[in-house]
Amino acid sequence: MWDKFIHSIPTVFDLLALTTCIGALGFRLWVLPPTVKASDELDSKVLFISLWRLLALCITVLVLSSAVLLVARATEMSNLSLGATLPSLPTVLFKTHYGHTWLVRAAAIAALWAGWWIGKRHLNSRAIPAFMLGAVVVVAFTRSASGHAADAGDFRLPELMDWIHLMAASFWGGGLIVLSTVVLPMAIKRADQGRILIADIAHRFSTLAGATLAGVLLTGIYNAWFEVRSFQALWETAYGQTLIAKLLLLLVLIMLGASNRYISVPLLGQWAGRPLSKRGTPYNLLVVRYLTFTQLKPDGAHVAYWFVRKVGIEAILIVGILMCAALLQHEVPARHSLHLGPGHAMEKSKIEEKKTSAPKGAD
Repeated sequence: MWDKFIHSIPTVFDLLALTTCIGALGFRLWVLPPTVKASDELDSKVLFISLWRLLALCITVLVLSSAVLLVARATEMSNLSLGATLPSLPTVLFKTHYGHTWLVRAAAIAALWAGWWIGKRHLNSRAIPAFMLGAVVVVAFTRSASGHAADAGDFRLPELMDWIHLMAASFWGGGLIVLSTVVLPMAIKRADQGRILIADIAHRFSTLAGATLAGVLLTGIYNAWFEVRSFQALWETAYGQTLIAKLLLLLVLIMLGASNRYISVPLLGQWAGRPLSKRGTPYNLLVVRYLTFTQLKPDGAHVAYWFVRKVGIEAILIVGILMCAALLQHEVPARHSLHLGPGHAMEKSKIEEKKTSAPKGAD
């Protein structure tokens, strides 16, 4: 188990960087004010610059993790030591399915860097983040095209569903990371002056998260069925058990997100001077119970600080979910256990592990 965890560390960083990059670009396009002059309540130019620095960090990590993952996959394919594997990298790159996919990924990351260098001088531009989002969409697809979902073939439904799942989860999860590490720490320092901006950002992100949650659940159900296929495999395989851990973290995340969407966001709007919408007595009672349970005063400053705390917890849960997703990448899919007897499980797992690391085809 520990060996798989250690081997999954580069995948964790790769997923974390990719998810944050997608979330940051989605945040820039659909959550933040359109331009740096859209709000004089906070220094929004500083906010845009901080977001751009985070993107630079994410792209740098993607470059490094891509190189590490290429070497690791080549080592698995050749079954040689690291030193003996390096001379075979050109063969892996140009004569295997994984190598072709990796080259597409490298080109997309280069486009990301180009967009970043141009965009740092044009922070008001929305076309540049849109271009960068297109490039990172390609990077995300290369992950699906080189993972378990690609076993069914290129551009088949499992691969497409895995890609949509990754994109939807990244808009939501990556957005939470951006919100907790960049936006809210800066906004909360001037909470009284920036209350309208905080309320608007919370509302727009809540809308984005609600839309992407539907995509996460629908594609997640399909992916779980494709990779597991039975309740027995879900409970009795390492893949299924890791999936259960991921689902439990997701359940807690959804509960916190619902609390923010239906309670914190309306209260933040009220703090910004907007009346609470008429939601009926049950909703009002729910708000009162929530304030009593959390021992919060109904004024916006307390609600804002509690909102920051909950978003921070959500971001930590996202990191835990990404760790589970990375472990799943290095586990044999539970669907392979359907045809196994108890005595052959370990042997079959080793065979399947070699199959998933082998090239999909050669020219």
